[in-house]
Amino acid sequence: MDEKTLEYMGERVDKARKLRHAISEVEGKIKYLKTKVIVNVRFSIDDNYTIIGQNYMGLPDNSIVSHIKEVAIKALEAYRDSLQAELDAI
Repeated sequence: MDEKTLEYMGERVDKARKLRHAISEVEGKIKYLKTKVIVNVRFSIDDNYTIIGQNYMGLPDNSIVSHIKEVAIKALEAYRDSLQAELDAI
């Protein structure tokens, strides 16, 4: 193999390693969310150095809190799937 081919293959291997690491991190977050009970969710926005926030608190069966948890898990799963598709394309 020539030098250019080896460089190209090395770049693909490096990219695949980074993608596998990112997928592993996302899977850890998904597992964490699925196994934990969430009772408090806080949204904050930094607007001109002022913190504006909204808290949602409740029992684990609180519809708002449980819905936010489900949406977060679905978003992480979609992100993981996109990373996996990128890895598969390599």
